[in-house]
Amino acid sequence: MITDLISRLPLYESQIPGAGRIAAAFAAQAPESAHCEVRQKAYAPKQPEQRRFEVHFHTIDLMMARSGAEVIHLLPMERLAPAETLPGGADGRKLDGPPQGTAVTLEAGYFCAIFPGEAHMVGGPAENAPQGIDKWVVKAPAPKPFCIEE
Repeated sequence: MITDLISRLPLYESQIPGAGRIAAAFAAQAPESAHCEVRQKAYAPKQPEQRRFEVHFHTIDLMMARSGAEVIHLLPMERLAPAETLPGGADGRKLDGPPQGTAVTLEAGYFCAIFPGEAHMVGGPAENAPQGIDKWVVKAPAPKPFCIEE
């Protein structure tokens, strides 16, 4: 996991291919110019029982906060029980377990890059953002050394 200012995202090009292009797309609010899948998400904080862990094997979840904030829980996938695969053949699977591990607050102007094998649970309430978060979730292809087998 890497977290830093979005303005510094291009510095991570060797770990996140296309980081400079993605940062420029974000600055222009032009998701189509990121050249990878971009999901624009906005939601209020969720109750613990509404949140689930997931993990990816070949993609980096690059979360870029536009406004608000959320708490993301992270831990190694081996510490959770495997559950169903993601719908539609998406890379990854759900994992069962309550909120646990390292709690990271993602807030406006920052990004969080979650790499293959890092289980993550989004949507936790952040103290300074009762309304929740508005963010981009970029599905960036992970460099081969970061990819893992199921």
